[in-house]
Amino acid sequence: MDLQLDLWILVFATHPDRAITLFHDQAETLADPTLRQLFLDYDHAHDLAADDPRIDDLARRIAEATRERYGPDEPPELNAASEIPALIQSTVNASSPAWQRLDTLIRTQRDA
Repeated sequence: MDLQLDLWILVFATHPDRAITLFHDQAETLADPTLRQLFLDYDHAHDLAADDPRIDDLARRIAEATRERYGPDEPPELNAASEIPALIQSTVNASSPAWQRLDTLIRTQRDA
């Protein structure tokens, strides 16, 4: 929770014009029980070994849910020229080898 709060503060401080849209998108996601469970599963994956097969399944489920939620459109994001998304993702990934692998798998499935 502390990490997420810190990252939201960073987003609101650096991109106030986009932050509220992203915040509302996450709130809508968390209001859906199925998507909220994905957030919880992601959180629980923090302490898994990076090669745990559950990470593969979770990446697949997250990629599928993202495609289902947004269709061919990209999810809301910050300005493409901003370095903040990469900073946020690298901070999240640095906290857990499992999350780093999960991020790689999600990006691979999303771009496939």
